[in-house]
Amino acid sequence: MSVRSKSLFTLVALLVVGALAVMAFALNVQAAPARQDATATPSAAELPPAFDAAAFNPARTITVVGRGEVKVQPDIATTTVGVDVQAGTVEAAVAQAQARMDAVLDALKGLGIASADIQTSNFSINFERSMGVEPVASTDQPESGEFKPVPGFYRVSNMVTVTIRDLDRVSEVLDTAVKSGANNIWGLSFGLDDTDALEVQARAAAIRDARERAESLAELNGVVAGGVVSISEIIGNQNSPLYMAAEGRGGGGMPAQPGEVTFSTQIQVIYAIESSAR
Repeated sequence: MSVRSKSLFTLVALLVVGALAVMAFALNVQAAPARQDATATPSAAELPPAFDAAAFNPARTITVVGRGEVKVQPDIATTTVGVDVQAGTVEAAVAQAQARMDAVLDALKGLGIASADIQTSNFSINFERSMGVEPVASTDQPESGEFKPVPGFYRVSNMVTVTIRDLDRVSEVLDTAVKSGANNIWGLSFGLDDTDALEVQARAAAIRDARERAESLAELNGVVAGGVVSISEIIGNQNSPLYMAAEGRGGGGMPAQPGEVTFSTQIQVIYAIESSAR
């Protein structure tokens, strides 16, 4: 074969190979969309919705507020105890108040109350004028308008908030505080140290109540309550003590009835109206 014939043969072979490569590339490009569709993430329309998104009309909803509450026995008591003293000088009033408060704190700690459960809630010093005595302008002092010392006394108040974790000893704690020098006791109340578990129970009850309310309203209006559109918790509810009779608590001395504590919550739920009832 001549050199010219060999060159022509080589050129034809290259053209054939190139044509085959172009055809293979075209076939791959056409098959790519099919492969991409097979591995693509499903769209929202392909996922099982909570309600029919296509048929959902924002104007056709039912809005309710579900209420849930849990009643339990309290496990802590809280009260404020303190001393209130009067003296002719501020130094004397502060010293007397401190001495009496030290005695009260020692007595409370002697009952097993931890320092972490005793917190100062108020300390105040006030001068109080004796009843019926008015300030009189001085005539023997150089500056007009100055006043002579007014007869009166200083009042010092020192208060601490105490958490009592053994409810069987509430009355004993109050009695001990008074006997050791406390002359003020305010706001005995009962509550819970940890409300996390009660919050979960109250929310579950509120959701059940919301669904029942929605279905009741739907039935009254001849429609069907569908899936949940939105949920929001109404913040601001707190556990509230209900003072009811409780046996076996308190013992002798000052009366102390723990009763029950109610923890409540409210949740607003919006449901879609699916269709008319059949």
